[in-house]
Amino acid sequence: MSDNKPVLDFFGQFLMERIRDEAIDDWERIFQGKMRDNESKKIFETLSTFSPEQVQFIANLFPKIVDTTLHHFLWTLEQEEDINVLVKATESKYSNIREISDGLAGELYTEDGWISRFSNK
Repeated sequence: MSDNKPVLDFFGQFLMERIRDEAIDDWERIFQGKMRDNESKKIFETLSTFSPEQVQFIANLFPKIVDTTLHHFLWTLEQEEDINVLVKATESKYSNIREISDGLAGELYTEDGWISRFSNK
């Protein structure tokens, strides 16, 4: 497993920085009124009808919703044998992340998990 740790970490860091953090950032920008598309503007306007506590409660849900989505995505990749995600391990070798992980969804959690090590949110 230790030979595969850099491959799993590369994939995990990619997911945390480019998917998890970006999704949370998008919603934070919507809640701050920084997004200019019509749907985001409507959401921001609607927030003015909520109390600060309600707004904060909803904002605190963003990471949890993103994490649940990532969990189900990784669990599905682990279960679905017809879908393989290959990560470049060396110049001429690719590793299937399902085969090198003890459980893809579990890679997210704990103090050594992808969220705590690679996410900025």
